Amino acid sequence: MLHKIRIYILLALGWFTLAHSACNSARHLKEGQYLLKSNSVEFTSNKYLTAKSELTDKLLGAIVQKPNSSFIVDGFKPKLFLYNMRYNKYQNDSNNFQLESRSVEAPVIYDSTTIVQSESYMESYLFHQGYFYAKVKDTTVFNQKRKKASVTYEVNTGINYLISRVYFEEIKDSAVKSFVREAFGETFLRSGKAYSADLVEKERSRITSVLKEKGYYYFSNNNISFVLDTTKKEYKRIEENVLTSATDFISKKEETRPTLDIYINITSEGEDKAFRRCAVNKIYVFPDFEDKRDATDSTMIVKKIQKTTFRYHDYYIRSKVIHNHIFVSSDKYYAQSDYDKTITELNQLGVFSTVRAIYIEDSTRDEGGLQWLNFVVMMSRAKKYDYSANLEGSTGTTYTLGSGITLSFRNNNVARGANLFTTTVNGGVESQVDSAGQFHLLTRTASINTSLEFPKFLFPIGKERYSIRNTPRTEVALGANLLERVTFFDLVNLTSRFTYKWRETSTKNWEVSPFFVNDISIKTSDQFQARLDTNEFLRNSYRETFIEGENITWIYSNAAQAKFYDDYSYIRLGIEEAGGLVGGLNKVSPNLTASYSQYVRLDYDLRHYIKQKHSTTALRLSGGIGVPYGISKTSTLPYLKQYFVGGPFSMRGWKIRTLGPGSYVDTTGATSSDNTSAAFIDRTGDIKIEMSGEYRFNIFKLFSGLLQFNGAAFADAGNIWLANKSSSYFDAEFHFKNLYRDFAVDGGLGIRIDISSLFVLRVDAAIPLKVPGDNSIVSESYLKQGWIVQDIDLLYNKWWQKNLVWNIAIGYPF
Repeated sequence: MLHKIRIYILLALGWFTLAHSACNSARHLKEGQYLLKSNSVEFTSNKYLTAKSELTDKLLGAIVQKPNSSFIVDGFKPKLFLYNMRYNKYQNDSNNFQLESRSVEAPVIYDSTTIVQSESYMESYLFHQGYFYAKVKDTTVFNQKRKKASVTYEVNTGINYLISRVYFEEIKDSAVKSFVREAFGETFLRSGKAYSADLVEKERSRITSVLKEKGYYYFSNNNISFVLDTTKKEYKRIEENVLTSATDFISKKEETRPTLDIYINITSEGEDKAFRRCAVNKIYVFPDFEDKRDATDSTMIVKKIQKTTFRYHDYYIRSKVIHNHIFVSSDKYYAQSDYDKTITELNQLGVFSTVRAIYIEDSTRDEGGLQWLNFVVMMSRAKKYDYSANLEGSTGTTYTLGSGITLSFRNNNVARGANLFTTTVNGGVESQVDSAGQFHLLTRTASINTSLEFPKFLFPIGKERYSIRNTPRTEVALGANLLERVTFFDLVNLTSRFTYKWRETSTKNWEVSPFFVNDISIKTSDQFQARLDTNEFLRNSYRETFIEGENITWIYSNAAQAKFYDDYSYIRLGIEEAGGLVGGLNKVSPNLTASYSQYVRLDYDLRHYIKQKHSTTALRLSGGIGVPYGISKTSTLPYLKQYFVGGPFSMRGWKIRTLGPGSYVDTTGATSSDNTSAAFIDRTGDIKIEMSGEYRFNIFKLFSGLLQFNGAAFADAGNIWLANKSSSYFDAEFHFKNLYRDFAVDGGLGIRIDISSLFVLRVDAAIPLKVPGDNSIVSESYLKQGWIVQDIDLLYNKWWQKNLVWNIAIGYPF
C-alpha cells in the first residue's frame, strides 16, 4: 500500500511540473499578444465523409500558422520551454546555432491575418478532393489569464460527388484511340467511386504510361485534359451565389448523392509529335564516359554487338555483360519500361557510379511513318575495390562487455564480368564481471566468409530458360566459423552454399539453394561432456554432424509501392530439407558418412504496417517448425538450426536464449555462478511461435531533422518448444492444448534515434508480464499460472534489477 501511495505522489508531482511549465510558456509575451496553443478541425457535415483521419491531417497541414511542437503530453512544449529559459540570449542572437538547428523554438504568437489564408487553402484542397461547395470558418478562443489562443476550424465539406460515367472526346489519331480504349479496363475513374483531383491525376498518368509503352515518346500529361459535368436532369446547376444556395442544395439531396460525368480530351496540341509513334534505331554505350568528344574520338576501343556500339577508353568490363542488361532493343518501338529497367539493372551491377541515358532523334532513317530514335547510355566507372573495417564495443544481457572487429574486402568487377567477390573476416570476445569485480572470458568467435555473385544464372540453367528482366543472380559462398565457449566446447562450422536469386515481379522475389552444406565438429570439455551424458536433448543438439540440403525462400514486399498513408506488408516463407540426398547415397554406399542430420524445416515471417501521419503500428507473426526424420526421427535439430527467443530482436522481456522450451522449469536451483548451468545459455527448440506489436510514434527532431527521436510502446508473445518429448526437459514438447499456458508475454517502451536516415540506434526496456512456469522470476504460488502483473512493483529496486531487461541494438526489431 505504501508503495502505491508513493507512486501516486510521484505521478502527481510529474503532472504538476508539466502543467507548471505549460502555464509559464507565454510569460514573455507583450500586452495583447497570445501564444497559439492549438489548431483543430471539426467537421459539421460528415454523412458521406470517408478517410476522415487522413482528411483531417491534410487540412491541418494546410493551416498557415502552426503552434509550437509538443512532446507526448499535449501542451508540454520542450523546445519552447528551453527557449524561454534563455529568452534574452535568443532574442539578441537570431543566428544562434540552436535556433538554426531548431533544437529550440521561439513562441508562436497568434496572427489573425493568417486565418483567412488558411481557410482559403483548406477550401481549395477540399475542392480538389471533390467537395465543390465546402465552407470553412474559424472560432478562436482566447484565454486572457494564460495569454493563449486556440483556433478551431469548422469545416462543412458538403457532399463529395460520385463518378457516374466517363466519356472520351473524339481522339483524332485512330491508333492512339485504339490503345487508350484497350487499356481502359484498368481505369481509376470507376463508376460509383468518389471523385477527387488525386484520382484524376492518377488516371492522367496511367493513360500517359499506356501510350509511352506503345511508342509515343513525345506524349505527356499535358496532352490530356478533363472536363467535369455536374449538370443532370435531377440536379440543376447551382447559381453563382454558392454561399446561399449550396446548403439548401445539399440538404435536399442528402438521400440521393449527386454524381458527375467526366469527359477526357486527348490531343496533340502543344507538341506536334505527341501522336507520332517512335522506334529505336541504334544504341550507343559509353561505359567510361568523359565528355561529348567521346562520340568521335578515334583512339577509343570500339566493340559491336548487333546494332549496339560500345566505345571505351579502357576495356574494363565486357561489352556482353552490359548488353545483357540493356532492355532497349533496336528496330522495336520505344517503351518507357525498357528505359526504366535498363537504368535500374545497370545501376544494380555495382560497376558504375552513375548511369544516364537519353534518346536522340535519328534523321538518317525515315520509314514506316515512324520517328526513329537513337538510344545513348553514358556511365561513369566506380571504384573496383572497396575496403572497410569496423570496431564494435557492446554490452548485452548475457555478458558484461563485448568487443569485436570486422574487416571486409569487395571486388565489384571480377574477371571484367560485374561479378561481385566479397570476403569478410571477423573476431570477437565476450566477458563477464563476477560479484568480486573480476573479468571472466565467456566466448571467443572468429570467422572468414567469402562469396562470389554472378549477374546471371550459372549452369545447368541455360540462358534460354530465363529472362534477364527478372534480375537473375547466382551466389557461391564458402565460410569457416569458430565458436569457443570457454570451459565448455569449441565448435567449428564449415559452410558452403550455391544459390539462385531472381525477381518475379516488383514485389515478389525468390531465393533457391539447390545445395548447401554445414560440416559441424565439436570438441567438448570433460565438464560439459559430463552434462551431455546426462541430458539427452543437449547430447543430440551438440553433436558432430554433416548437414547437406536445399532450401527455397519466397519474399513479398509492397513497401516501395506504398504511399504516405498506405498500409504495406512483408511476407517471407521458407522451406528447407536436409539429409535426403546423403541418406540415399548411404543406402547405395553404406558408411559413406557416419553422422548426418535429416530434417524438414518450415519458416515464416508475416508483417503488416499501418501508417499514419505521426505514427506507425507494426504487427508481426513469425516462427517455424523443424521436424527431424529418418535417422534423426527421435532426435532434434542440430544446434545451429534450432530456434531460440529473447534478446533485442525477439522476446525483449527475456535475455537471449533464456526462455523456454515450453513450460520447462530449471529445478536444479543453479545460478549464474554455476558454470554448468545458468551461465551457459541452452534454451533452444525445434518449434517457434512469436507475435509482436509496436506502436511507433514521433517525438521531436534536432538539427533540422538530422536527429529524429522516436518512441515505441511494444508487446511480445511467444515461446519455443521441442518436437519430441525429452526426459531432460519436462513439459517442453509442443501440444496445442497447452499453447496458452506455454505462451510468454512481455511489454515495454523504447527510444529510437534516427541519425540522418543512415541508421537507427534503438534502446528498449521490457519486463515480463506472463511467465510460462519460470520459478526464477515468480513466486511458487504463481508457478504455471502465467500472468504476474500483480507482482509488479515499480518502486522496489530489487524488482527492477530482477525483471527489467535492457536491449541496445542498431535498426528496428522488424
